[in-house]
Amino acid sequence: MEPSDSHVVVDNTGEINALLDGLSEPGGASLAIGEPPGEPIPALLMAVEEGSSLLVDITAVREIANEIGGVKPLRLMGQARGAMLTTPPLVFQGWVEAPGRLQFRCDYPEQLWVMHRREVFRAELGPGMSVAATLGFDDGQERVELAGQLSNLSLGGCLLEVPMSAAVHLRSGQHLEALTLRFPNRQQLTTSAFVRHIQADGEQQVRLGCEFADVNAELERRLWYFVREIEREGARNGLEGNRDLSPSALFAADENTPASVPARNHGADYATPMARRLAKVAAYLDRQLLQLMEGQQVDAGLLSRHSDTLLGLLEEDREALLFASVCLVDDPLLIQHGIGVAVRLGDLAVAQGLPRDVCKALVASAMLHDLGKALLPSPLRHVLRRATALDDAQRSEMHQHVALLESRLDACRWLSPAIRSAVVSGINERLDGSGYPAGRRGEQLESLSRMAAVVDVADAMGRPRADRPARSPSEIYRHLLGQPGAFDREWVQRYIRRFGITPVGSLARFASGELGWVQRLDRHGALRQVQLTPRPVQPGSELGEVLRDAQLARLGKPEALVVARPASQVTRG
Repeated sequence: MEPSDSHVVVDNTGEINALLDGLSEPGGASLAIGEPPGEPIPALLMAVEEGSSLLVDITAVREIANEIGGVKPLRLMGQARGAMLTTPPLVFQGWVEAPGRLQFRCDYPEQLWVMHRREVFRAELGPGMSVAATLGFDDGQERVELAGQLSNLSLGGCLLEVPMSAAVHLRSGQHLEALTLRFPNRQQLTTSAFVRHIQADGEQQVRLGCEFADVNAELERRLWYFVREIEREGARNGLEGNRDLSPSALFAADENTPASVPARNHGADYATPMARRLAKVAAYLDRQLLQLMEGQQVDAGLLSRHSDTLLGLLEEDREALLFASVCLVDDPLLIQHGIGVAVRLGDLAVAQGLPRDVCKALVASAMLHDLGKALLPSPLRHVLRRATALDDAQRSEMHQHVALLESRLDACRWLSPAIRSAVVSGINERLDGSGYPAGRRGEQLESLSRMAAVVDVADAMGRPRADRPARSPSEIYRHLLGQPGAFDREWVQRYIRRFGITPVGSLARFASGELGWVQRLDRHGALRQVQLTPRPVQPGSELGEVLRDAQLARLGKPEALVVARPASQVTRG
């Protein structure tokens, strides 16, 4: 181990004495044995004889005695005067007789390597230095675990990279009960921390700044070891790196540890090519959601671009897109719902022959329409995820999500105010005045609001909620047709005619007993393409054979439509 650019070399005897005196404080000193040095071992620096020797006590760690005085280099390190310091390899002089104690003397160091401002120094992970991170916390509804990667580390905290889709779970100031870092050699560190800042990093990742909580002497000792080894490995591998340095043991993967898989783009493993393309729109919404939570406005340019993208996918292959909209298994439900409504509302509008600019504005408004729920107070968001019923005060507060989103749309001048209002403000209204936020009724509701309300309820009922399970298409249609006072009957019938009794994206159980996802229908609504699946869960990597036209005869007739469980509710082996 050699000093690096982040260290200074101290060779003045007076300064060395002052720093060594600091190491004499309880908890100040550690031993590092080997080349490269191993993890620091607690020790006591009992006495300093200037220019002669150091007296070190290892009574608390007697098991390392056989490593002292051997061929492995021995260093003393620790903290003193707001700095971390390390000695060069020390020459063992001999054991000291001390009743009940285990002590030895070593040579006085000719210099010390000192790194100042230790709390703020951050060791950056470079190429080839992969450290997995796991964040565990309670989001108010359930235990959440997020996976990420370590970007840098200091004695006070760390910077992590996590998927953009995780943003919906995270808040500045949030307590992480368990933050675990796992190094390639299987060493790991687990501590608690607080989220201090959240920042979008491109289209796929969020950079998460965390501050460690309750850093005691033992934790600081281990952190310093990890910081030092990261810096060491970075110096070895850098563009001007010192290849004479031996590799850090931290980054020497255990031969029984599977090679780490490079991070993949969000949605790269979604079930179909169209789903993987749609994932880019979902990633945009994930990022926009994070920006809204940080107090920003809706980005007008990005909204326009991704609305065009979604409408283009619809024009290219509507059935592939309809199926793709049920495959976004790794995205937050808020994003899945927004895209589901946008796809079907856009498709219904295209079928009615509405102009493309109107269809684009409908798609844009639908993608965003529920994002204001993420801006509600945290206690209410937890209630919405857990409660089976809301009291009057909670319901009134929940209705504010419409105004919260509306206030962030001022920059979207290209978006028709009339269409935006018809969807964002009108999608939750009902013909009988029972909706919100304004309780409008009858002729007060535009045709576009009536259409949007039908699409919104159909999609929402197909997804599970705290107060009810997901519903099948037949149950959804019965609900819509059974409330002519609330929903426009003409739009309900148009919806059913457009998407059919066995809609694309529904899961059917056949006479053969097999399960298959409906992917294409003929012009009469009969099945044309089905993809088999072994389990009734959202479409993922387990999808099987694709059957078309005459091949479907082997399945027999579809006997029932099955409500699939969300992928998040499935235990993965």
